[in-house]
Amino acid sequence: MTTKYDWCFSNPSGPYLVNIWHDQMQEENGVIYFVDRASTWGEENRATATQAQLNRASAVSSLIQTAYYTKAPVNVAILDGTRKTVGLRETSQAKQRELDSVLWYPHHKEADGNIRVIRGKPQPDNFDPYNEEQPQQKQTAAPTPPNKVKGSGTEIFERDSEVVKAVKQRAANGCCEFCGQEGFKTASGGFYLEAHHVIPLNCGGPDDVRNVVAICADDHRRAHFGEDRHAVRDKMIWDVLAVHYPNDTEFFEAMDEKSLEIKRSASGQQKLEDHRMDNYRHNEVS
Repeated sequence: MTTKYDWCFSNPSGPYLVNIWHDQMQEENGVIYFVDRASTWGEENRATATQAQLNRASAVSSLIQTAYYTKAPVNVAILDGTRKTVGLRETSQAKQRELDSVLWYPHHKEADGNIRVIRGKPQPDNFDPYNEEQPQQKQTAAPTPPNKVKGSGTEIFERDSEVVKAVKQRAANGCCEFCGQEGFKTASGGFYLEAHHVIPLNCGGPDDVRNVVAICADDHRRAHFGEDRHAVRDKMIWDVLAVHYPNDTEFFEAMDEKSLEIKRSASGQQKLEDHRMDNYRHNEVS
């Protein structure tokens, strides 16, 4: 127990415990649940919250994500007390705290990507947290190409922040999706990885979660400048992304064709090398 003011506690392989306010819990047809919005809270309050609060929010989100992907139960301590905003900063003080005798289970993701945690209802034995995301992310139509933004030198494209957010959630363990190495720990408690479009936007790649990987800085540069960059790109398509989205074979076959075009085209290779990598960086993946 690092500090009594932490919002969650865990050992590497469990058990997991999280503190949840009673008024954050909801009931629907006799089922009691809460939706983890800790990471959303952190993003919305980044300008006013203390670093300790942001670290606690990141820790809660990481704990819930870990339990979700390992199908592990979560112990919940129910809090009651006062919460208020002083100036621009949210503060709280717990008056009562009780450990629920019933285990809670991260069950599924809401439409916004946040995880619903249900009291006393384990996930089905055949539940696959990776495939569970498919119905929400599968698209029947081709994604709309991103807009170009005027700039000097190389082309710059607008990026959808929701795509980056979804990739962050997919890389919840903080490990590079290509080499598997954990990103270094940042001051805010997250892990540093970089979001990389496998088929670059300036080569016709879509701004879509199925075309973006969260990777370490070394692999990011390797993907752009490495002697084996074409093999790296194909490996990212089939060994990383296609594994996450097994129902989208047609989409990845189209990406494979674009990859071949880049390899064969001298201009495509130049675009791959010249594209501004700093526009792909999205710092922390919690």
